[in-house]
Amino acid sequence: MARRITWNGTTEEALALLQALQAHCECRSDAGRTVAPCAVHVMLTHDQRAIDGLLFMRRMAARLVTEEFEPAEKRPAANAVAV
Repeated sequence: MARRITWNGTTEEALALLQALQAHCECRSDAGRTVAPCAVHVMLTHDQRAIDGLLFMRRMAARLVTEEFEPAEKRPAANAVAV
């Protein structure tokens, strides 16, 4: 039975994924037919967990970069308690 893969992101995120796919696709084709799909296409058609992970990290990337490179005094306190 074929697995059903669901995109859980926005249209904008899907377009960004398609651009990345176009830039890195290594499918082999002959006369317009795909002879051997690349690893990226195989992942997109068979691995829901990987797709969800890509989307999760895309959404987390800005926060992680900020936490890594912004000085601590400029970041909001993570566990601040309002009194």
